[in-house]
Amino acid sequence: MCFIASPLCGNANRHELSCLTWSHDLVFQFYQLSNTQQDSIAEMDERLGNISRQLQSLQTQNRRLIETLQHVAVKLCRELYNKSGGHRCSPCPEKWKWHEDKCYQFYKESKNWQGCEYFCLAENATMLKISTQEELDFAMPQSYSEFFYSYWTGLSRNGSGKAWLWTDGTPYSFELFEIIIDPTNQRSRDCMTIFNGKAFSKDCKELRRCACERMAGRVVPELLQ
Repeated sequence: MCFIASPLCGNANRHELSCLTWSHDLVFQFYQLSNTQQDSIAEMDERLGNISRQLQSLQTQNRRLIETLQHVAVKLCRELYNKSGGHRCSPCPEKWKWHEDKCYQFYKESKNWQGCEYFCLAENATMLKISTQEELDFAMPQSYSEFFYSYWTGLSRNGSGKAWLWTDGTPYSFELFEIIIDPTNQRSRDCMTIFNGKAFSKDCKELRRCACERMAGRVVPELLQ
């Protein structure tokens, strides 16, 4: 039986064999076309996969180049910064001190400990934290003053005998430096200041200068000139 209108199938009784042959050829052609389309789709998928892998490889190479460029820029900027005591390439806000991967500011404003905490937060920063030897070597020289000015740090405790903690919750390292406590002072001494290269436990309500820190930004290579 022939279901496809064709000149070859005009009379099913006389041309049955021709109709069947034509139908078979049509099915075969459709089969070939279908296989060709499937091969094309598979080839396109393979090409797409190759392009995707090449793109990922290029993105990885680009990230590495950017990291290398930033590393070189930081090194050059640090040399310029240390040589002149400041440079426009610095990744820190204006008048802030750049050290390692952080920016520091030692303000003249005097506030109580909590006041300094809020003050630093308003500057998108936190109170000074000293948790490494490098940070200690940098911070302590900043505390020398002939006018007896001291700076609040982010170290405090919740009462005598309690653990000393930085504002981010990390504990104080006893091996790094000693906190000097005046046993004759009857007031609470639960916040730490630095003065003339030493750390002191003081009443948190006393007015002291604020020391803040924040993470350094990225060095802009164009500003190295």
